[in-house]
Amino acid sequence: MATFVHLEDKQREILFEKIKNKISNSSWEKFYPDYNISRASFFNYYLGKKDIPLDLFKSLMGFGGITLKNVQKIEKERHLKKQIPNIILDEKLAEIIGILNGDGHICPINYEICVVGDSKELDYLKYLKNLFERKFHLKTQTMIDKSKFKIRVYSKELFKLLTEKYGLPSGNKIGKLKIPIKIKKSKSLLIAYVRGLYDTDGTFYIRRKKDIALEISSADNHFLMEIFKTLKKLGFNVRKYKKHVNLYCKKDIITFFKIVKPANNKHLKKFNFYNNHDAGVA
Repeated sequence: MATFVHLEDKQREILFEKIKNKISNSSWEKFYPDYNISRASFFNYYLGKKDIPLDLFKSLMGFGGITLKNVQKIEKERHLKKQIPNIILDEKLAEIIGILNGDGHICPINYEICVVGDSKELDYLKYLKNLFERKFHLKTQTMIDKSKFKIRVYSKELFKLLTEKYGLPSGNKIGKLKIPIKIKKSKSLLIAYVRGLYDTDGTFYIRRKKDIALEISSADNHFLMEIFKTLKKLGFNVRKYKKHVNLYCKKDIITFFKIVKPANNKHLKKFNFYNNHDAGVA
């Protein structure tokens, strides 16, 4: 069971009027993504078509600087509560954790676990869907627009597993990212983790006409240092900069693709194009 809040029309109008005053001239479209809810869900709450989850309601009151008393609370089954089987730490889970530490997000309000990518990477979206559904036995939801795709699943049990057992951050990730200790202890798990991280936060490119480079980026300096140490541990010559780490040695990069085996087709196409032409990247 989960707790929802049912607002009377007047209560709902007061709440959203206070929020609108706070965001001033900004639009709702720039507001609700911060709470990791869809446009449809937000306007269902805004129009009173659906009851609001209690955690979200508290967050909205906090933002609006208002306290609504005597609201009606309702206990009901929540679609977010999905049972998952016993999940063991294997290469698939290690890869997923790497993906989530890259372009993933875990929301504490509605237990959404999601990954965002470029809308051109539909092959990788298909790969992610298969990876998540086979590992967790949960149905994923996908959204595609002109610029990006989003794949997500809602599960309180999965949220707890990832955040409590493996230490993945929920909400803002900056300053909280780390590679789980259990993954660090196994070379095969560490390689799978790096695959997921590189597929989402990495790139392959040409520099100085024919020289190649491989890069993994992060705005979290502490986490970047962990990545640096991990790549060194795996035997690569790696350089660290302010917001990214790089491999420049051709032999290292070829070895990286051979042992890490990136799954994102955008990396594979560029790397294979270079190997076939030994001149540049498309």
